[in-house]
Amino acid sequence: MFDEEEQQEQAPPDSGFIADGAGDDGEGGGFIEQEHTGYFEKLGNSFGGICIGLVLFFGAFPLLWWNEGRAVDYYQAINEGKKIIVPINSTIIDPSNEGKLVYLTGLAEPTQNLTDVDFGIEASQKTKLLRDVSMYQWYEQKTTTKKDNLGGGTTTTTEYKYTKKWYGSRINSDNFRQQGYYNPPMPYITQEFYSNVVLGQFSLPNEMVSTAFPYDDTNSPLAQSVTFDTNNIPSTNSLKTQKSVQVQGDGFYFGTPQNTQVGDTLVKYKAASGGTVSLFAQQSGSTFTEYTAKSGATLFRIEMGRVDSTTMFENAASENKTITIILRIVGALVMIIGISLILNPLAVAADIIPCVGDCVGGAIGIVAFLVGGFLSMLVIGIAWVANRPAVLGAAVAGMVVIGYFVYLGVRRKRERSRSIRDMEGVQDLKLERDD
Repeated sequence: MFDEEEQQEQAPPDSGFIADGAGDDGEGGGFIEQEHTGYFEKLGNSFGGICIGLVLFFGAFPLLWWNEGRAVDYYQAINEGKKIIVPINSTIIDPSNEGKLVYLTGLAEPTQNLTDVDFGIEASQKTKLLRDVSMYQWYEQKTTTKKDNLGGGTTTTTEYKYTKKWYGSRINSDNFRQQGYYNPPMPYITQEFYSNVVLGQFSLPNEMVSTAFPYDDTNSPLAQSVTFDTNNIPSTNSLKTQKSVQVQGDGFYFGTPQNTQVGDTLVKYKAASGGTVSLFAQQSGSTFTEYTAKSGATLFRIEMGRVDSTTMFENAASENKTITIILRIVGALVMIIGISLILNPLAVAADIIPCVGDCVGGAIGIVAFLVGGFLSMLVIGIAWVANRPAVLGAAVAGMVVIGYFVYLGVRRKRERSRSIRDMEGVQDLKLERDD
């Protein structure tokens, strides 16, 4: 008999920032439950997985095909951009460049202070400000052990443990297996604030501000540009009305750090400064938007530092290749998993003898990998050619030429065979006459 162990943890959809310090992990209770699944029930469940497998299998084909088209579209957009890009001066807004793909570089700097009115925070000379909120709360951890029994059944043993940890969004305690562990709502969530950042006479859109400027190093305390004062927190702040508050680092602690309780909340801040940037995008008034190329792909990019347009296009092309490879791998894995699910009932049927079921399962994995890998490469190859008209035309022309020569060869062979047969017939007739 074979054991299979699996660990699952009940975490929020986006765990976000995990605070450190400010209290140790708390231990709660826990319990163990067992579930016995019969052979036929297990076999029936495996047939249900066939539907999911079919969806994954057939869904992998359009995913792989779309990825090749997306890669070619962006490659064509980059080539188009190289030919039409217009270098401009950030000190002058030229109306004649409206709607064109432009390139510029220069110093980007904020023009206004950033404020978070919920906590009375104001940051000066910062391009963006991050409010990072985390709460100390209950967390469910599941450890599952599966044991295959002789006869094809399975015994599943699940151990539930409840601990307290810091998370950046509320864990839904209503979904816990055992009740009695309640996580209160989080009245405030993590949020980013953006300044009006200018580059000469132009204003940068928030999409560029969000991606371009890295948050300052933790060794550069935000307190140099921000005053953290609990008296500045509005009296209407629901956390302030429920818990004691004190300044902790670059933020506030709501609760008692020496006696951390469920519901205690950390509000920490990070900020980003300005700097020299380079970008290409479509000029739209005094700001920038995405430029849509003839292929349908968009060009919209910003990088830190003085980077010439040629290098920026090369960086964009390199990223495009990386994304293409990643999506190819994802598509192939989706297809392999789909095939495995489709064939899984065979392994479950053989699981009436555990060791036989494991062997069949291993064989199914190998078959799924080989077949899925082959089909994925076949789809990628066909899509790669189909999305490149010049290559497709050359391939079709080559096949026509090869086919023509094959046809000529076959025809000549037939004519030669016919001539030989005719000559043999004449010789036979002559011999008959001589006789």
